[in-house]
Amino acid sequence: MDSIYLIITTVAKQEDAKKLADLAIEKNIAGCAQIQSQCISIYRWQGQIETATEFPVHFKTNEANKQALMSLLKQNHPYDVPEIICIKIDDVDSDYAEWLNAQINSKND
Repeated sequence: MDSIYLIITTVAKQEDAKKLADLAIEKNIAGCAQIQSQCISIYRWQGQIETATEFPVHFKTNEANKQALMSLLKQNHPYDVPEIICIKIDDVDSDYAEWLNAQINSKND
């Protein structure tokens, strides 16, 4: 069975989070997308310390689809330099992994 990956990004608007989540699910390259509550991000941008309110979005995918998902996020992200982080999951419930892979591998489009 394919390894499971958690891919995380952040966006400023909830509508943008929903758009990215919908695209990933519609294209069958993520089995699940979770739009988190707003958080405060503090970072340096173009030499200035910035503070922004953002929505983290968590996507679950497998090895076969992780690059496609990362590319989709980068191509459709509203930021010039988006945070796109990919974490390999070491342990996952086998029933969940089976369900996730079935969602990704289904071709409903």
